[in-house]
Amino acid sequence: MVRFIAAITAVTVCCCSSAVQSQSKSPGKRPVTPVSRAQQVDDAPARAQIEFKNDHLNQDVKPLPPELEQLLRDWAVASDNIKRLEGGHLRRVYDTINEVEKLSQGRFFFERPDKGRINITPVEISAELLEKRASGEVPTKKRADGKPFDLKPDQEECWSCDGLRIFEMDVAQKQARVAQLPANMQGKQIMDSPLPFLFGMPPEKAKRRFAISLMRPIDPATGRASLHILPRLPQDAHNWASADVILNLNTFLPDAVQLVDPAGTKITVYSFSNLKVNENKFIDRWFDEQNPKTRFTPDLRGFNVNVQDGGQAAPIVENDPADPGSQPDPKSVVPPKQANPALVNVRGMLHYDAVIQLERQGLKRVKDDKEANNIILEAGPAAKNDEDVFTVKSQDPPAGTPLKKGMKVRLTIWTKPDGNAKQ
Repeated sequence: MVRFIAAITAVTVCCCSSAVQSQSKSPGKRPVTPVSRAQQVDDAPARAQIEFKNDHLNQDVKPLPPELEQLLRDWAVASDNIKRLEGGHLRRVYDTINEVEKLSQGRFFFERPDKGRINITPVEISAELLEKRASGEVPTKKRADGKPFDLKPDQEECWSCDGLRIFEMDVAQKQARVAQLPANMQGKQIMDSPLPFLFGMPPEKAKRRFAISLMRPIDPATGRASLHILPRLPQDAHNWASADVILNLNTFLPDAVQLVDPAGTKITVYSFSNLKVNENKFIDRWFDEQNPKTRFTPDLRGFNVNVQDGGQAAPIVENDPADPGSQPDPKSVVPPKQANPALVNVRGMLHYDAVIQLERQGLKRVKDDKEANNIILEAGPAAKNDEDVFTVKSQDPPAGTPLKKGMKVRLTIWTKPDGNAKQ
């Protein structure tokens, strides 16, 4: 789950901002090299352990310098304008114990208020790339002898959130983990996770949850601000020890993000490119041509699905900043293992979206053939809220049930208050 949080963190960094212009000057011509920050974190293991153990956890909130207070306010205001965002990224994961760098690239997509997806593919390790690393043309972390870390391609992965569930997919191994979002995380509340202030959280709320500082004074000539973030709450500190963000002040979008894990032995660096804000369509043609109702719900056919249902709070949830103990220890939340692919959760979905998702698992909706029909829709009670009309009230069997040939799934649908059911 830590790898998942790291990836979604990168998505949230991008999804928090808008193209609102600031008053600073244009950036200089020299490009930012995100990895250079990682090269400077030679003391990351020791620093991460120190920060995890003492000063910042649950520390009293103190006023920030005026320029940082203003930056957080501007960022929060800017994020309100974003409706849709997509872009590319290059990801470097440094294993400081084994001195290995894993390289991948991908694209991410976000649609307000609560849908996001990030696709990650390995980068081919060419002789030309190795030569550039050895010469220093491409920056990388170095071993004690001055040679670059060993370079390997990372694995193919996908993370997605469709507003109701979070999907983590190991494409090569055909393994998928599905976590149902609790009700308080659905809709706009998903912005509280996992780095809420990056979604434009009000500064006072951000300061309660994070210790935020500038790595260096803001220089309008560079057009960028470098932020260093530490977790105040234990549930955040279990997942990451520190985060560094290079924020572009002309676009209020990140140029790069670096995350250090709690042990201080893994450094993950994302550098972003080709960011597109509020386009009428997604620029990525393949993604834009997917069914809008299901483009953020991955096709799980052929995957071994491990389901974590909504009875437990997701590890990245924060209900009450004043009460860190109100959430369970993330390490204690262990999804149940499934020997066979498992039925996903469709509660809360519009009934036609639920049918599409179940069909993706190999079930069939055949109205005129009871024997062949696997998906049964039945009218339920009248909905008390308009937004619940025609959504799935319950499913039988429940999510997590191993899929079997010929199994039937009964969906009870909330109806209109006048009693009319939608066919």
